[in-house]
This record gives sequence, C-alpha cells and structure tokens, in this order.
Amino acid sequence: MPTITRLPVVTPAQSLALAATLVLPTVAQGTVIRRPAAVRLAGMADTDARAIGLLRRLRARYGDGPLLARVPGRGLAMLPLAAADVRRVLEDPAFTPATEEKRGALAHFEPDAVLVTRDPELRERRRELNERVLCAGTAAHARVAEEESAALPREGTLTWPQWHAVHWRVARRVVLGDAARDDVLLTTLLDRLRRDANWSYLRGRRTDVRDAFRRRLAAHLERAEPGSLAGALAAAHAGPEVHPEGQAPHWLFSFDAAAVAGYRALALLTAFPGPRDEAHLRAAALESLRLWPTTLAILREAAGPNPWDLPPGTLVVVYSPYVNRAEPGDNYRPGLWLDGGESWAGVPFSAGFARCPGRDLVLTTTAALLRAFLRERSAVPSLTLEDPLPAALDHIRLRFTVNPAER
Repeated sequence: MPTITRLPVVTPAQSLALAATLVLPTVAQGTVIRRPAAVRLAGMADTDARAIGLLRRLRARYGDGPLLARVPGRGLAMLPLAAADVRRVLEDPAFTPATEEKRGALAHFEPDAVLVTRDPELRERRRELNERVLCAGTAAHARVAEEESAALPREGTLTWPQWHAVHWRVARRVVLGDAARDDVLLTTLLDRLRRDANWSYLRGRRTDVRDAFRRRLAAHLERAEPGSLAGALAAAHAGPEVHPEGQAPHWLFSFDAAAVAGYRALALLTAFPGPRDEAHLRAAALESLRLWPTTLAILREAAGPNPWDLPPGTLVVVYSPYVNRAEPGDNYRPGLWLDGGESWAGVPFSAGFARCPGRDLVLTTTAALLRAFLRERSAVPSLTLEDPLPAALDHIRLRFTVNPAER
C-alpha cells in the first residue's frame, strides 16, 4: 500500500489559498446553520466558484489522486478529488464520520446522534434504529406537505421566510405530530443551539437553552402521536443505551436543509420547464443538492487501517461543491437521477455506510410540497438561471413572482 508520504503535499502558498478560498468561507457561512450576512458576502465574492477553480487547478497540477494540505492545529488533512477516491473514503468504515470538529459542534444539541457516535457497534445499532423509523409512513408525510402548501401565496411574491415557515410546520408535524405544528418556540430554541454549534468547541454549552429544548422535545416524543416519526420511534422499543430520543434533534435539523433544497429546486423547475411527475420533482431536488450542496464539506477522520496509511485522527475533507460538479458538470441534468441515469452524480446525501438514512423521506416530502405548490400556481424566479449554472445560489435573497396556474 502507498504510504502517506507518497501522496502529494501542496505547497505552503497553496495551503494558504485553500484556507482562504475553501475553509474560511465555509466556516464563515455556518456549518450547522447559515449566517445570512456571510452567505450574501460569499455570494458576492463568488467564493464557491473560486474554491472549485482552485481545486481544478490543483488536480491539473498534481493529478487525480488525493492531496494533502497542512491545517493549523490538525496536521495534514487529505482532500480526495476523483470520484473513485471519494467513494473509497465514504464507503470505508476506517473513516469515521464522528470527527473531532463534528463532535464539538453537534454536542451542543444532539450529543447522542448516530453521526457523532464513535463506537462502531453502538453506531450500527443507532443507524439501524434511524433507518427503521425514517422509512415509516412516507405516504402520510407527503400528505402533510401537501396540506401545509395551502399557506403559501397563490398570487404576489413568495419569499424564503414564507417557504421556510411552512417547511418548519411540515417538519414538526412529520417528526413530532400535528400537536407540534405551531410549536415555534421549539424551533427557536433549536436554532439558538445550532448557532452555538457553528462555533464547535469554541463556544461553551448553553445548558439553560439545551434543557428547555429537551423538555419541549421530550413532551412531544412522549405523546408518540400515531403517524409521526415520534410514534414510530416509540414502537421501535430500542434500548436506553441507544438513546432513541437523542436521534430526534437530528431529524429536525436535517429538515432545515431540505427546505433549502426544495426552494432551490423550485427555481430549477421554473427556470427549466419540463415534466413535473414524482420522479422529475425528486430529480430536481437532487440536482439542487448536487449543484448547491447544503453541506459544503463532508468530513471524515481516519480511525483504522486505510488504503493511504493515514495515521489515526487524520482529517479527510470532501468538498461537495467541487466533487458534485467534477464529473457531471455545471449544467442542470435531472436525467442523472432518473431510471437508467448515470452511476456517479456526486454525493448530495453523502454516501457509503453513513449515507443520510432520511434520504427517501426528504425527497418524498420535498416532492410533495413542490407538486402541491406548482399544481395551483405558476412562478418566476427573481434571477435568471441558465446553463452553465452558477456555483452558488443565495436562497435567502431568492424570490418568486407567483400567479394562479392557467387552467
């Protein structure tokens, strides 16, 4: 096997360029919850395009293999660039998703989530529970999304805050049941903890907010409303060591990213008219996530023997904006996700053993919300989208002019 010393190490100047164009903008925008001002500044500076361009130049200079870059306080970090190496990392249990950075961030509100579980046996048990619960009742969850779509404007202007508020009502009903629909305080408390999580270990634990969030969440989970994920969780009868209630914060957190994906998918669907059946709506959501990932960097940490002999603790960074466009390209290509589509189209839901277990639930509810919205309305986005598509799309400033659909 090749040793770590045989992987090319970028120069100090190139490491500095990676920090300035990739690391700093990613952290500044918020890894757990977006900071609107930073998102706007990153869009104005076109930071995603600059980072993609830098990685393309480095790949042309060093070849298709992974690169090593020096990270202050972290030693050498590996950046896989080719699809085969990205898959190799994400499919190999020797690379744990429970990185130091991720544990520090998610400990603020979901310290027992499967994503930050280090022990392989416990992680597998928590993973199995997540898969079992998140696969339950997707048809009922789609109906929830369709019902909530009625609150979106039928004429005038659709803004991100309007879409976001509706999507959070969908999330609370799907995860916790109809009685949680209007519990905006629960979401507010979670958002406060997520803002702290953006700082990872640099921000102390806000125990008063976390305790208040846990109490409200526990009350909804104890109700175990039939048809909700809380009901399915109660029926799963997992042992206390799995900490089943500790998985629920991540379901709520993940639905927030689904709102962004759905809103951007609406821009794609209105900019590129075409079929609007279930398959094409799901494909639009996947293209939204491929072209504009909600997770800019997928992190892994070497935790065992691996193909590159990386020492334990070595950070691996999969930069999604680059990886998702490296081979499929910059154009809108829903055919990548339809039956018979190509085998590699990036990592919109990660990949391998830690792939998002809620993928089908997210796509089902997102497609249902898009279908219900477009059935009764036509919409025109506030900006022109055409191929090749930009490296970033600021969903916060995106607006739509809405009119009743022609009969």
